[in-house]
Amino acid sequence: IRLESGLGVQLSAAPRSATETGLDDTAAPRYSWAMKKYGSFCPIAKAAEILTERWTVLVLRDMLQGSGAFTDLRRGVPMMSPTLLSKRLQTLEAANLIVREASPGGGHWQYRPTKAAEELQPIIEAIGHWGQRWVRSQLTRDELDPGSLMWFMHRHFALDRLPADSMVVYVEITDVKKLANWWFLLDRERVELCWGDPCRSVDISLFADLLTLTQIFMGDLSLAQARALDKLEVQGSTLLVRSLPGWFPRSKFADDNPMPNGQSTQRQARGRTVIPSSSTRVQKLD
Repeated sequence: IRLESGLGVQLSAAPRSATETGLDDTAAPRYSWAMKKYGSFCPIAKAAEILTERWTVLVLRDMLQGSGAFTDLRRGVPMMSPTLLSKRLQTLEAANLIVREASPGGGHWQYRPTKAAEELQPIIEAIGHWGQRWVRSQLTRDELDPGSLMWFMHRHFALDRLPADSMVVYVEITDVKKLANWWFLLDRERVELCWGDPCRSVDISLFADLLTLTQIFMGDLSLAQARALDKLEVQGSTLLVRSLPGWFPRSKFADDNPMPNGQSTQRQARGRTVIPSSSTRVQKLD
């Protein structure tokens, strides 16, 4: 018997067979990794052993939103290394939360959630609603990433409210040098995200810095307020510009914002001059 420290105090002994213990362990998952344990029979503790490892909930979040390819999962968690993502996927597979299958065309693997993982969807969404209400930050620079924002945005267009059957939306992030230009190809059924020119006519264009676009997506700032503050420039037909608030992407958690309607932006801007978007387009950051 040994006593260990870690996430909790764990008392362990040499494993015994089901005959010796009188317990049926045939249904227990066979974890193949050195997982830290709480040493408790509590179901919450057992779930936390799997779900509280860093990045795990975010990987499940993206998979439950439709990401199945390794490259798509990487786009949702760009700060996570490919090696660590592979390890987390192995962990989730061993825990029977995901299955790995060969893609129809071959050449790479596809991952999909099991029923156990699908039952986590309302729980993960509830965490998001709680996080938006209670632990939102003031969006510091290290929390902003153009690739992640565009990837999240492409999942949240209101396609049933588009003013046309198909559209091309161009977004330029004015204060970054890399990953500044993005195209969204929209139709009634799906959205395709491109970071290279698709060589199609653009219907509407938006120009804003990364913080402003993030604030709009998260519900900190409305499109109208961003334009009134000269933080957002929109180019397109009158019909498309007027209809933009109805279909432009917003986070599903935006309505839980504790300071909606630009209150957080006004508080941040108090006491300093707001820089017009035409000026911020010159000052690009890495």
